[in-house]
Amino acid sequence: MEKTSFIKKLYNVTTKDYTYTIAFFFIFSFFIFYVIKPNLLSVFETNAKIKQLEKTNILYERQIDKIIEIQSVFERNREDFLILDEAIGSKPEVNKLLSDVAISSGESTLAVERIDIFDINLKEKVKEEKLKSFVINMDLTGTFEDTVFYIKKIYGQRRLKLIPDLELVKDRIETSPSASLKIKLKVEGYHL
Repeated sequence: MEKTSFIKKLYNVTTKDYTYTIAFFFIFSFFIFYVIKPNLLSVFETNAKIKQLEKTNILYERQIDKIIEIQSVFERNREDFLILDEAIGSKPEVNKLLSDVAISSGESTLAVERIDIFDINLKEKVKEEKLKSFVINMDLTGTFEDTVFYIKKIYGQRRLKLIPDLELVKDRIETSPSASLKIKLKVEGYHL
């Protein structure tokens, strides 16, 4: 009897209301864990990927803007690259640099006493894409005005040259106002 009375109590009206609620809760829990949760996780992962792609897109846009800017600078200065090619040659071309130095000394009244060339490598084993230099040491004689004119002439030529060292020594024998100077000059030439 107890069993039948228990079953009757189980099927009365109030328990039937709870049975539907409990069954709804179990079915709803099943949908939450197995249907809705994976969809929500995929939505959150997709949002995270979208944010990451937006950051990557901004980075790529900046890089593209830089490339466009470099290309526009290249287009504006295309004609000047020939001058740059003349200024810094692909080979040492010591003969051209010596020719420039000789032309400059010929136009001034400086007398060339000695020329030495240092730090030059005409045959390289490994070709590096960096600026290389070589040095020409010169001993000259002349006046200060001629020296200034000579330096201006050297800097005025198309081939890139620097004068890192310049030493002027007064000749002890001369006593005239435009005394002769002993000039030690170091000219540095560049190539790629």
